[in-house]
Amino acid sequence: MHWTKVSILCFLVGFFLVANNATAQDNSPYSRYGLGDLNNNQNTVNRGMGGVSQAYGDPTSVNFINPASYSNLLLTTFDIGVEAGARSISDKNASFSSGFGTLSYLQVGIPIRKKWGLNLGLRPVTRVSYNIQESKDQIFYDTLKLPVAHRYQGSGGLYQLYAGTGVGIGNFSIGVNLGYLFGNIENNTRVIYPVSDINASRHMSRISYSSFFYKVGVQYKAKLTKEMDLTLGASGSLKQDMTVRQETLSESLIYNASTGDFTSLDSIKSEKGPKGTVVYPQDFGAGFILRKLDKWQIGMDFNTTQWSNFRKYEQADSLQNSWKVSIGGQFVPNATALSGYWNRVAYRLGAYYGLDYLKLGGQDMNMMGFTIGAGLPVRRMPYSNQYSMVNIAFDVAHRGSNNTALKENTYRVSLGFTLSDRWFIKKKYD
Repeated sequence: MHWTKVSILCFLVGFFLVANNATAQDNSPYSRYGLGDLNNNQNTVNRGMGGVSQAYGDPTSVNFINPASYSNLLLTTFDIGVEAGARSISDKNASFSSGFGTLSYLQVGIPIRKKWGLNLGLRPVTRVSYNIQESKDQIFYDTLKLPVAHRYQGSGGLYQLYAGTGVGIGNFSIGVNLGYLFGNIENNTRVIYPVSDINASRHMSRISYSSFFYKVGVQYKAKLTKEMDLTLGASGSLKQDMTVRQETLSESLIYNASTGDFTSLDSIKSEKGPKGTVVYPQDFGAGFILRKLDKWQIGMDFNTTQWSNFRKYEQADSLQNSWKVSIGGQFVPNATALSGYWNRVAYRLGAYYGLDYLKLGGQDMNMMGFTIGAGLPVRRMPYSNQYSMVNIAFDVAHRGSNNTALKENTYRVSLGFTLSDRWFIKKKYD
């Protein structure tokens, strides 16, 4: 497969533009709750294996889920991922579909020395995007009963800017991610009255997030035979308080029924409140990977987050403790083959099942998914120190049931491009 790095980068740019356009069409009622829809937080490599990542470590890819894995880095690695897809949401009476897309992560892994690595990265954490309308009957002029339209809209999301390091000591590795979480989430409620002498109204709440965070991880690798090893991994963080500030606005509007546009008429109340606190819950994950060198690996993860402890200005939400079990692996027919491109491709497969963090109407929401992926090596130029890989993952996911308020099916394509190179090489000749 004769791909050049320029053509791959152009393809990534095009994919990102398509994904970014899909974001404008996204409409997820679930993102009204908590901090919004949680982004898939694995590297594209791990997504293809059902999300197995706690014990994963590779010399030429960056696993930011467990910072202990940075100790495996051998080459300076630039890693970027994007994703796009579609979701369909339905209840007992109706259904609708929407598209979504976003940057998944942007990071650079740097080996400092043997068994010591550094990672610098940026990734989105949550996304809020919903547009919902419902009608509620109201009495006018003492006797007239008419429907009043309520429109709920939300936008924004949170991001993490982080730096992490991992150090290996013997068979053990330990690592930590430290970073800064930031972003804005805006929620709007518009009320449209069916009588001409009452103006429409809007209430807006915007919360700005600005806080530091951390996550620690450990891994242990046991040599079983000359070609096989078993790696155990775990990572997590305790409950963390995030600093936030809320801004509110109430105003009356002029509504144009023919165009659907709103024009501000009068500001009723505008207030920038004091700083407050949002409690981000503790999370924990653990897993293992059994590997045959340059041939195959298979593993399992368990992850849980205590979302029942989430608080926003001391208020709880419709959230519960979540958990997920993931299983998956990859197979490479012949990693050292000199001919036959498909012999060097990494084929990946995985699945997961668990309990979602949302609990609406007192009903639990189960989630499950199936993943498939591949790692496509890029042909290396002669006399080059560069090693590149295109990673692709496809995910089919489902959450909810006939007993929950809504059911959701999601189809996601993830694309990652990894460029690894030998930096900081001293020249032997001038």
